[in-house]
Amino acid sequence: MPLSDSRSGKSLGRSLAKVDGSPRASMVLTGIFIILVLGAVHYARDFLLPVVTAVLLFFVFMPLQRRLLGLGLPGTPVAAGLVLGLMAGIAAVFVLLSGPVMQLADNMPDIVRDITRRLTAIQGAMLNLMNTLGESEQGFVPDLRQSATEALQDADDGGSADFLLTTASGALTYLAEAPAKVAQVLFMLILLFFLLSSSELIYLKIVQSFGAFSDKRIAINTLYKIERDLGGYLGTVTLINAGLGVCVGVAMWALGMPVPLLFAVLAFTLNFIPYLGAVTGVVLTSMVAILWFDDLQSVLMVTLAYFTLTALEGQLITPHWLARRLRMNRVLVFLSVAFWAWMWSFLGMLIAVPLLVMMRVILEQFPGAAKVANLLSDDTQPRVPAPPR
Repeated sequence: MPLSDSRSGKSLGRSLAKVDGSPRASMVLTGIFIILVLGAVHYARDFLLPVVTAVLLFFVFMPLQRRLLGLGLPGTPVAAGLVLGLMAGIAAVFVLLSGPVMQLADNMPDIVRDITRRLTAIQGAMLNLMNTLGESEQGFVPDLRQSATEALQDADDGGSADFLLTTASGALTYLAEAPAKVAQVLFMLILLFFLLSSSELIYLKIVQSFGAFSDKRIAINTLYKIERDLGGYLGTVTLINAGLGVCVGVAMWALGMPVPLLFAVLAFTLNFIPYLGAVTGVVLTSMVAILWFDDLQSVLMVTLAYFTLTALEGQLITPHWLARRLRMNRVLVFLSVAFWAWMWSFLGMLIAVPLLVMMRVILEQFPGAAKVANLLSDDTQPRVPAPPR
């Protein structure tokens, strides 16, 4: 190798060494690493979602399992009983919904045909209104009831058949994906059983992985605090959502909505998603009411009832019953829900807040991360009044 090439190679190596050790290079590498991790998490969601759900349920069931073990019961039967109880709860929900769902399936052709005619009527009314407003110089508003009736009479069966075909194809797509979803649920339940049956060994191995006694104590205290906070949060929210579901179901039944049990389950499930769940529930309920009722007053009553119940729950009941130490920063909660919705769709939104609670508990145990943990919480210190001048 020529001398000049040797010198240029050494200088290039020194330059790369300086660049690799610079803060800018570290930031670039950190950014690339984060992007790769996010891509891996999104790509492996079918595997990671049941794993994360099982871990969250493990911490939720651990206090109950510890109490049962304190009564002298063996660990494996206790874990099996808890998992079977969870399976029974899931099966009970499906059994309760099977009747209304089968009724909807039997009446689906008539329902689709009625929805198609109503949408055609609304479309004809809006077109008639736009044409009339464009032709009239005085802004005359036509009779929408008459226009809707004419459009309803002119609706043909071709559009209804197309809509029915599209709905049937969408239902077949969901049915084709059902075995994969069932497999994920079974995988989650089996993993939860192994976690619960090996809970003592898992805790022991986690504690043994730390050297100093103070670190061991911090580790076990962190695990217990995750149990208390996560179990307290999910337990309280589940009870509140169950009460909300009952109230919504009764209100929908009193207002004459179809299949009120479905709206009760919908309100119970969606309310695990902060902010977006309530908005989604109001929108879906209003859409069904528009297609079900013929008068605007009934639609407004249904919308107002659902909105009022969710508003009372979100503004009064949940803040009162949820401990202050479990409340989270609202802005970060919203961003967390949006992020996990982007990563793992609807099920990601359900576990967004529990993951945030667990993250805050872990960060609270590290002095260097105390500021980040405080940012996640919603605790506000009372301001000291200024002394009088």
